[in-house]
Amino acid sequence: MKQVVLGNERAWLEDAPDPEPSGEWIVVRMTRTPICGSDMYAFRARETIYGGGHEGVGEVVAVDGARHRRPGDRVALNGSSGCGTCQSCLAGDYILCTAKPPFSGHFQHYVRIQEWLCMPLPADISWDLGALMGCGLCPAFEALKRLGVTAFSTVLVTGLGPVGLGAVALAKFLNARVIAADVEPWRRQRAEEIGADVVLDAAAEGVLAAVRDLTEGRGVPAAVDCSGNPAAERLALDALAPRGRLAFVGENLGTIEVSPSNDLIRRDVEIHGAWHFNLNDAHHLVTFLRRFPQAGKLISHTFGFTQVQEAFDTFASRQAAKVLLDPWS
Repeated sequence: MKQVVLGNERAWLEDAPDPEPSGEWIVVRMTRTPICGSDMYAFRARETIYGGGHEGVGEVVAVDGARHRRPGDRVALNGSSGCGTCQSCLAGDYILCTAKPPFSGHFQHYVRIQEWLCMPLPADISWDLGALMGCGLCPAFEALKRLGVTAFSTVLVTGLGPVGLGAVALAKFLNARVIAADVEPWRRQRAEEIGADVVLDAAAEGVLAAVRDLTEGRGVPAAVDCSGNPAAERLALDALAPRGRLAFVGENLGTIEVSPSNDLIRRDVEIHGAWHFNLNDAHHLVTFLRRFPQAGKLISHTFGFTQVQEAFDTFASRQAAKVLLDPWS
């Protein structure tokens, strides 16, 4: 089979042995595998990186002792592995497992993965839309769930990359009012197309005042940062109303300045981290994909494996929503 290899801002294909099924580990023939923002670390690394990719959909082609998946099943793959026996795994929060077995990435023709981490993909959901059931939707879904967003909510979404656009779409599906902010005009335009009620230039002077004006001076009851950018994270925190709730989704391996008293205690606000969703919520994502007409707007490009360099260059340009790879073209 072929696999994608990354490094030094290059992406190319190399041969790799076909995986074999064993026990709970099954083999899936990948039909779509998206690029995630976190894959850019490997793309820009000053070394050669194998095993990239952690999203995608495909068809089960080989099993050996599996009890719940059979050849021919359409599945959406989760993005890691889990021991299957710890408290987190049993609760559906496999992403928090601290004893994960070795895991191979999804940028390849065939993937070996634990059967219980393969979500059934109904026949009426296309491969393209099904590929959103990874980082395109899962982190934002968990964030909005934790924030208690409803049709009565106003939500600020900072950072309108693929994850942020997913947050806009899910919040609009819940009939919330959405204020979206980003520095890139392309992304702001796509957020409008998906349904954001107000779109702001995050780099513009007075953007915080604009958010407050839109909320009668009070601030937003809920905010989701999907950028990982310190300025945007501070905007989301500063824009909160008293007793507001903020979820950090965008990765920031550094720090931002936070005053426990002035930012949190005296405003009585809550801060959450949302990495991924709970496995038991997969059916909600299927419902969203069936019922939300603009879901396809979360995807902007599809490239074959033979165009993998162009795919990563397009994603890196920031003029894209979710970029999908078709392993077989």
